[in-house]
Amino acid sequence: RHLSRDFTQPTNLCVKVESCKQICADNEINKVIDQQILIAIAQIAITLSGFAGVVGIFDTDFDSRRRHELKTLLQQSGIALFASLTPLIFSSQTGGSYSVGNYELFWIISSSIYICICAVFMVVWGKEILSKEHHKSLNYDLVFYLSFFGVIAMLGVNVVWVRDGYLYNIALAINLAYGFMTFVRLVTAAKRQND
Repeated sequence: RHLSRDFTQPTNLCVKVESCKQICADNEINKVIDQQILIAIAQIAITLSGFAGVVGIFDTDFDSRRRHELKTLLQQSGIALFASLTPLIFSSQTGGSYSVGNYELFWIISSSIYICICAVFMVVWGKEILSKEHHKSLNYDLVFYLSFFGVIAMLGVNVVWVRDGYLYNIALAINLAYGFMTFVRLVTAAKRQND
C-alpha cells in the first residue's frame, strides 16, 4: 500500500512549532514592556528625589513635620528606585533575555527581594513611628504604613500563585503614589508659607 501525503498542508507538528514561536515572541514582548515600565518607574523615583532636593534647598525653614515628610519622600523614592532596578539588573544577567521556563522564577526572586526591602523598611520606620507621640493617631503616615502590608501581601501572592510582572509593577506604583502625595504636601505647604 502506498502512502501519499500532501506537503502543502501544515502538519500538527508545524502548527505546534508555530504556536511555540508565537508564545516565545509574546513573552519577549512582555519582557520588553516589563523592562520599559521598570525603567519609567526608576526615572520617576529619581525625579521625585530630585524635586525633594529642590524643595529642601529653596525652603530652609522646615518644621519637624515637613522634615519627616521630606525624609519619607526620599525613602519612598529610594524603595521604588531600588525595587525597580533589582529586576532590571537580574534580567541583564542573561543578556536581557529569559525564556518561558525561568520567566516565573525571575518574578518570584524579584518579588521576594522586594518583600525583604519592604520588611526592612517597615521595621526601621515602624520603630521611628512608634517612638513619636504625634504619629500614634490614625493619620497619613499610619495609613501609608498599613498600605505596606497590602504591598507585601500582593507580592506574596505573586511569589506563590501569579508569578508575573504586573503585580510587582502595581506594588511599585503604590510606592510612587505615596511619594508623589508626599511631594504634593511638601510643595503646597511651602506655597502656603510663602503666601
